[in-house]
Amino acid sequence: MVLEKLESTRKRLESTDDLAKLFKQADKSELKPLTYLLSGRISPAFTGIELGVGDKLVEQAISLSSGKTVAEIEKSYRKTGDLGETGRIILEKKTQTTLSSHSLSVKKVFDNFLKLATTSGEGSQEAKVKLLAELLNNSSAVEGKHLIRFATGRLRTNVGEATIIDSFSTAVAGDKSVSKKIERMYNLTSDLGLVAKTLFENGIAAVEETTPIVFSPIRPALAERMPDSAQIIEKIGECIVEGKIDGFRLQIHKKGSEIKIFSRRQEPMTHMFPDLVKALNEQIKEKEVILEGEAIAFDERTCQFLSFQATIQRKRKHGIAEKTLDVPLRLFLFEALYLNGVDLTSEPYEKRRKTLEKIVEEEKNAGGAKTIGLAKAVYAKKPKDIDDFFEECINEGLEGVICKDLKAPYTAGARKFAWIKVKKSYSGSLQDTVDAVVIGYYFGKGKRTEFGFGGLLTAIYSPAERMFKSIARIGTGFNEEQMQFFSDTLSKIKLKGKPDDVDSLVEPDVWVEPKVVVEVVADEITKSPMHTAGKTKAGDGLALRFPRFIKVREDKTPEDATSEDEVLEMFEMQKQR
Repeated sequence: MVLEKLESTRKRLESTDDLAKLFKQADKSELKPLTYLLSGRISPAFTGIELGVGDKLVEQAISLSSGKTVAEIEKSYRKTGDLGETGRIILEKKTQTTLSSHSLSVKKVFDNFLKLATTSGEGSQEAKVKLLAELLNNSSAVEGKHLIRFATGRLRTNVGEATIIDSFSTAVAGDKSVSKKIERMYNLTSDLGLVAKTLFENGIAAVEETTPIVFSPIRPALAERMPDSAQIIEKIGECIVEGKIDGFRLQIHKKGSEIKIFSRRQEPMTHMFPDLVKALNEQIKEKEVILEGEAIAFDERTCQFLSFQATIQRKRKHGIAEKTLDVPLRLFLFEALYLNGVDLTSEPYEKRRKTLEKIVEEEKNAGGAKTIGLAKAVYAKKPKDIDDFFEECINEGLEGVICKDLKAPYTAGARKFAWIKVKKSYSGSLQDTVDAVVIGYYFGKGKRTEFGFGGLLTAIYSPAERMFKSIARIGTGFNEEQMQFFSDTLSKIKLKGKPDDVDSLVEPDVWVEPKVVVEVVADEITKSPMHTAGKTKAGDGLALRFPRFIKVREDKTPEDATSEDEVLEMFEMQKQR
């Protein structure tokens, strides 16, 4: 079984070859759902369709399929710490069998999970239990293990998007020679299933012809770092410098009067921002357009930007109308990516900026403040121009600036020197924050014992090794509300032992699934024999010195966290300074 083999190997080349063989053998009608299932999803993130299956529902499904009581299943789960493994053990010994069991097809698995995700209303829980139990009735014990892990969002394939893309290339070309072309389509559509369907049905030529699709979000461009303005000018020459806002990075898609808003993780957020939808329809007159910008809470009385903590209050499922009044947002647009059938991502930034200026009507609302506007920007010919604008932005409450190469295209889904960020300096020599993944937590002492939380063990991500490597133990920067949040959140994803994809010599009181991303500030990056980030066979690893928690990064996935290569670059830049 492919999933079983993928789980047991850490060698990316082997995983790539195994997946390539699977895609070549699969029926063309199965390629799209198969790709979603291997990604641990049933639909792209931008559709908003999530399984959302809890352990209790899965335990009931195992009980219905096996004849074991829920109490017996819970007892086994406490021993294994893995509900999938518990399911495998119980299904191997199941005392209740069905008369019509048969082998499972990709279509049957996908259809049942899709129904499970979209079933709602009265009787929906019972229906979901039956849908999962039906799959378990017709699966082997090993298949059941992976079905259960998929249902609970804990599929352990050790396979990421990059591996799937390389396997597509290997399947059609025999090697990774067309991976970049395939990756480009994924970056423009955020839909691996669509990529698979297009590639295997119509060939690589159809993949190359892909342009942005309205309502399919484009994966965001990412910024590099450089230590000072002189090196930035030397690297990219004359540039446009924009103020860097610490808010929600949003992508706006408009077709006629219909507007959809997506987060940087391609999640649908339209329903959260009715005020922005109204303003966009009033101020953006183009028929079809894809724009990108940053939304931030703004105090219209003092004309001051508010903190990220104030802005994050707008991310909610309930009480949206009240919060719209309590915390008004301003949206500052900085990119035009698509306009009336024309792909702008391949155009130089200077042209995209001028197009954006023509699109946005910076009208004022009744209160006098612009709801939708352009990100503040200046041309910079010399380092002093960057430094002066940087100080101006910091004084206005922004977190820094982004320097953009006038000639560069939009680098969807990539971190290149088309954008270079300069952020506010802190007390030490480390001039940027680190987005780290929580891999464990500590109980704490004194007052913190009442929360069952005292600190975090965090890691950065190594895409090459597909591992999370420890970089810091964080014990400061938390208020009581945040400690309660971590206690509640992390207790739900705790594990009995260290996760397979975590590399850490340091042990927390409790290991957790690497799911939560936090922003951390520190005085500097130092060498450490205890941490594994950046560690070579002969040398020390790297650690954050005096790390302090800033905030949870709900807009980032664990794989979007600061990478090992970035930490090494930051360490080198620190030495230069």
